[in-house]
Amino acid sequence: MTLVKRNVFFRLNVRATPAVGAIALTAALCTAPAGAADYSWPVTRVIDGDTVVVNARSDLPPELSRLAVRLHGVDTPERGRRARCAEEIKLGRKATAFTKTQISKAARIVVRDPAWGKYGGRVIADLVLDGKSLSDELIAAGHGRPYDGKRRKSWCSGSGK
Repeated sequence: MTLVKRNVFFRLNVRATPAVGAIALTAALCTAPAGAADYSWPVTRVIDGDTVVVNARSDLPPELSRLAVRLHGVDTPERGRRARCAEEIKLGRKATAFTKTQISKAARIVVRDPAWGKYGGRVIADLVLDGKSLSDELIAAGHGRPYDGKRRKSWCSGSGK
């Protein structure tokens, strides 16, 4: 009888662990000071020109500490199946390579002012590399354009969108 109770308790703990981790991460994001909230979360992966993955909390299991970060204020072309034309794929690959290069060259990477985005499991934040906004750098280099969170314009020429 005691063994059954322990197993039930163990199963409840295992099921509750992701929720507890999500609550802990939310608490960390929500308890930021009123000014700019800067986090030294290491970038572990570049998904595309305007989205990276960071290790947000080293004290949580890897499944809970990995966090996708969408760069605030910039849109870059898609490079994969979400791309609408071959031209966008080509531009998307260039934007992704630019982001990877900038991150690899940076001595200091800061995730500034993360906030939950409109898509679950992803935050919107500024990525500051050695004091410079990566969003601004992407735009200045022609790999991105300003983005306000509304409908994105097409990267395909002649699309009229």
